[in-house]
Amino acid sequence: MKSKILIIAFTLLFTLISCKGEKDNILNPENTLKDEKKNEFFSVEMSVICTREDNFAVYYTEDGTINFTGEKAIWSGVLGQEGSQKVMFNFPEDVIPTHIRFDLGFNKEQGDITVEKFKLDYYGKSFEAKGSDFLKYFIQNDSVKTEINEVNGTITILKNPKGFSPPFYYPHQALLDEISKITN
Repeated sequence: MKSKILIIAFTLLFTLISCKGEKDNILNPENTLKDEKKNEFFSVEMSVICTREDNFAVYYTEDGTINFTGEKAIWSGVLGQEGSQKVMFNFPEDVIPTHIRFDLGFNKEQGDITVEKFKLDYYGKSFEAKGSDFLKYFIQNDSVKTEINEVNGTITILKNPKGFSPPFYYPHQALLDEISKITN
């Protein structure tokens, strides 16, 4: 009789110990979803090298036009540093842009700006491009000179020695297609 009780006790103990991890997840389902949580908004992330403090902006429209206004702009501060940094633009939750425009700096003393890559993300669906492909997705700004480094995969926006001209870039159709893919 004692051996039957001991066998049942060990079986129960083993069952309780082996189910502990599952019990924790049942009681706290966030444990299992924590790593799988996805943005519930549209976002743009850039990796850049920018040697002086500045402000970058992403202008957007939702009506299929390129009528960009200050009311529909997301700003992000950029630190002045020699190394790479991430710049994030998180859109309001209810915004799904049809067009976006990058404005990369307003500091008249800014040096060259190197874009290493950019990424668009919406509910875990994303599109990423290296900097050297930047002009495949954005229209060249003729007042701003650029250098593309295919080996490093970067584009460098060069400081104009004749005077400041803000670097801004309107979208090509290829970018609009990528936005549509991740938002539909």
